[in-house]
Amino acid sequence: MKTKTCWTITDEFPGMKSQVIGLAEAVGLPTLHKTCKRRWPWGWLGIPWGNPLAQLTPESDSLSPPWPDLVISCGRRSAPLALAIKAQNNNQTVCVHIQDPLVGHGAFDLIVVPEHDNLNGSNVISTKGALHKVTREKIQEDVEKNKSLFKGLPRPYSVFLLGGSTNRYKMPLAALEDLIQKILLIRDKTQGSVLVTPSFRTPFRDQLTQALSKEPHIFLADIEKKNPYFAMLGIADVIFATDDSVNMVCEACSTGKPVYSLPLVGHKDSKPKRFIQSLIQEGIVRSFEGSIETWTYRPFNDTEKAAAIVRGKLKL
Repeated sequence: MKTKTCWTITDEFPGMKSQVIGLAEAVGLPTLHKTCKRRWPWGWLGIPWGNPLAQLTPESDSLSPPWPDLVISCGRRSAPLALAIKAQNNNQTVCVHIQDPLVGHGAFDLIVVPEHDNLNGSNVISTKGALHKVTREKIQEDVEKNKSLFKGLPRPYSVFLLGGSTNRYKMPLAALEDLIQKILLIRDKTQGSVLVTPSFRTPFRDQLTQALSKEPHIFLADIEKKNPYFAMLGIADVIFATDDSVNMVCEACSTGKPVYSLPLVGHKDSKPKRFIQSLIQEGIVRSFEGSIETWTYRPFNDTEKAAAIVRGKLKL
């Protein structure tokens, strides 16, 4: 019997890539990730006019036969590509889309959306938040592999997850300077260590390194070389996450550890901020206002829930 295969399709946004790969890993099929963009104006419009597979930019990965058994796409600009593959494969490809595709809802086999999007339908899987790649097994493996990195750093461990600029927010230097002050404040307040990981969206990373490299009891991950992200989640006593990313706060909340939200300077009302505010109202997340406390909540991770439904569709 032929082994079933999977493609994941997104544009260049890391948060989208994290979601599709997280779901694909949980489904368990051999997977190829495809980074694809459609040429202007089709990509900008995000609608399936013409043949989307013939509208790719030269930098895009190839989308050509043999077609996969499963396609997982994320973001409205990738949705037409997934449906075009399904059509080219005579509807033999199971099409799963993460986030609201805005068009073609009925054409997808499954749509995975957070419950706050209020999308309903027989093919809709409603989740608490964003899907991601964090699992208990990955955390345990990464802790064992990287525990020597944190040797000699005193507890408690406060882990900082730093986001940055998005398509609607350009993070200013003032926002980074404010975060640096909070990092040093929390180190001094806890008399422990602060473990910091920026993201590829974090601007002014050279200034971040310069400000923290000589400070005691600070660990700054080098994301260009090696980022022990899962290990940091595993050994954290408390987690602080900036309020620009649904993915990041969902990954933090999958641990069951206290999670504080850090507002970014100049970051106004947005979908991530509204989602995080809903978690604050539920008592899962707290806004950092100077004090550090401990609380419990039921951790959530909907990736396996969605994967089980996808496996059912594929008759795995």
